[in-house]
Amino acid sequence: MVLGGPLPHMMAAKAVALSEARRPSFAAYAVHIVENARALAEGLIRRGARLITGGTDNHLVLLDVTSSFGLTGRQAEAALLDAGVVTNRNLLPGDANGAWYTSGIRLGTSALTTLGFRPDEIDEVADVTVTALRATTTTPGTSTAKAKYEIDPHIAQACEDRCFSLLDRHHLYADIEL
Repeated sequence: MVLGGPLPHMMAAKAVALSEARRPSFAAYAVHIVENARALAEGLIRRGARLITGGTDNHLVLLDVTSSFGLTGRQAEAALLDAGVVTNRNLLPGDANGAWYTSGIRLGTSALTTLGFRPDEIDEVADVTVTALRATTTTPGTSTAKAKYEIDPHIAQACEDRCFSLLDRHHLYADIEL
């Protein structure tokens, strides 16, 4: 009931995923993901950001960017991308901005954990995130005020440089020079 159509590549991918999930190393990896997510949550909270759940017990952190930074999720998502941080906007419970603009962003730690990031580096990700969001302002007075934003270009560049520095320490394919 989980296969859908006869797609052999999907069946193979699920078989590999299930095989990996059976290994003891996967349990350790899952614990490390949650440790990193907690480090991210604590780093954001320590820097004055409001998390919807006050922390995390899984791989995700849901950040309220409207109450923390006066931005919509759409503005925060785009500004963070300018600063080198890939995330996505996310609805919050009872979200006044609706599903298109949202009031939150969702941050996860699975990919960074796969790259080998440790909690101290995740804390730096929290710092980059807050720094970029504090440097972002809304652009009121237009019909797209919930989408328009301005981020200080010097801060955005400095944040992006920090992201590249972090990523330079962790190569996706260590044996391949890109």
